[in-house]
Amino acid sequence: MTQTKLICSWRRPLASLGLGLSLSILPTFTRAEDIVSLRRTACVRAIQQAEPAVVNIEGNKPGTSASGSRSDSLVNGMGAGVIIDDRGYILTNQHVVQDVGRIEVTLHSGKKYYGRLIARDSATDLALVKVDAQQPLPTIRCGTSSDLMLGEPVIAIGNPFGYHHTVTEGIVSALHRDIPVNGVQDYPDLIQTDASINPGNSGGPLLNIEGDMIGINAAVRIGAQGIGFAIPVDRATEVAASMIARSRRGPSEGAVNVKTEYRAGESRLRVVSSGDKDLKRGDVIAAIGSRPISNRLDYELAMLGHAPGSEVSIQLERNGQPIVSKLRLDSRPLTRAKLASSNPTRDRVFSKLGLRLEPANAATVRKVDASYKGGLRVTSVREGSPADRAQIQPGDVLVGLLEWQTPDWQDLAWILNSSDMRTASRPKFHIMRGSDVFWGTLEIAASKAR
Repeated sequence: MTQTKLICSWRRPLASLGLGLSLSILPTFTRAEDIVSLRRTACVRAIQQAEPAVVNIEGNKPGTSASGSRSDSLVNGMGAGVIIDDRGYILTNQHVVQDVGRIEVTLHSGKKYYGRLIARDSATDLALVKVDAQQPLPTIRCGTSSDLMLGEPVIAIGNPFGYHHTVTEGIVSALHRDIPVNGVQDYPDLIQTDASINPGNSGGPLLNIEGDMIGINAAVRIGAQGIGFAIPVDRATEVAASMIARSRRGPSEGAVNVKTEYRAGESRLRVVSSGDKDLKRGDVIAAIGSRPISNRLDYELAMLGHAPGSEVSIQLERNGQPIVSKLRLDSRPLTRAKLASSNPTRDRVFSKLGLRLEPANAATVRKVDASYKGGLRVTSVREGSPADRAQIQPGDVLVGLLEWQTPDWQDLAWILNSSDMRTASRPKFHIMRGSDVFWGTLEIAASKAR
């Protein structure tokens, strides 16, 4: 059943004119709010609930030639995103911000910010962007995609063709679609909808009729009408939680492992294992401090800003009984088993520079610039770190530090152990971003971990 606007049919009283004729007259309203209440349908209320947390994202990125290779020209890119935390964390699609030199974010209020890429996940095409707002921002309310029904009404909000905050509505057309995109990447387990989704809708929310986000709009079928796809919100929030965790955690082992459970359209966070004496396996985390917790994303966001070794207040449910306790954020070193399989250089880079790295494809690096032997790709940047202040972004490839190349972990370890690096307060770095190579300096002496 498609969702349509409510059209009211009015029964009109007849007034006699005394000649066997009758005349229809309009009803008389005594209160203006009666009219407004009839117009404020469930669809209108859902949009009013969610729209303040939707942002428009624009920026320039390198274009492609007819052969598919990268060109020197710039094209305007656009998309949307949703604010998942009032401190300015925004969830969007990776392809919206990939290779964008400057991420321009416009709030529903019209306020503009420059965003920075915190982390990205290529497998799901999701990315995390941060803006530095002066006051708390409105946030999206997350629902669940675990109980979606075929034919259920849904609403899409986005930035199609640059028309900010465009709203469309439709239904859930299908579930669990596996869709290949551009012959390069597969999107598994997507929601299919006939709500109009166009270029620029990417990264915006797909809402249910209650205004809860149940998906992230990601793709359209070229040449088709009324076929769009969204990433289910349960998977999107799990990926977002992992990106938050990677950006906030140092080289220590988390004391608590948690898992989101979905039942009857609701979610809750259960403890799977715990190294904390006050938390038991099977406990349900209801709140951390004053923040309600219903999934792993809530948990990771609640932990932001708390240093390892500090304590937070936690509300639990154990065997149906409420418990109030303290959770100490673990600052223990890695266990011996994990230390043996860990990469000490990787941990030093994160601690000293604020970078998470992985080996990049050497052939791809040499194709951009044959003078480089390879590099290490940035997967996330710790907020407030030297790399963050130097505007290094996930997706960049570190190809040089000081006067030496960084083709692999071994070379990077040698550089970090050099006397030049130990005494440098502003070491020079080289990164490859798209088809360009940039250099800058890292303010090591002014480093402050957050």
